Amino acid sequence: MSEQEELMDNLLNVDLEIIDIVRALQQENWNSEQLKNQVTDLLKIRDEMVVKLMSLKGNDPSCDCGHSHE
Repeated sequence: MSEQEELMDNLLNVDLEIIDIVRALQQENWNSEQLKNQVTDLLKIRDEMVVKLMSLKGNDPSCDCGHSHE
C-alpha cells in the first residue's frame, strides 16, 4: 500500500470515528464536553492528514473528482 493509499485509509477511519462520536454527542443532547473535545481533536488530526495527502500529490489543488480542494 502506498503512502497516499494509507493516508486515504486512515482518513476514512478518522471520518468514521468522527461520525460515531457525533452520533454519541447527539444522544447526549450535545451536552458532553468530552465528546465535543474528541470531535475537535479528530478534526484537527483529519485536517493535518489532508494537508499531508495533498502535499504528497503535489501543488495541484485539483484531482480527478472535478472539485477544487484549495
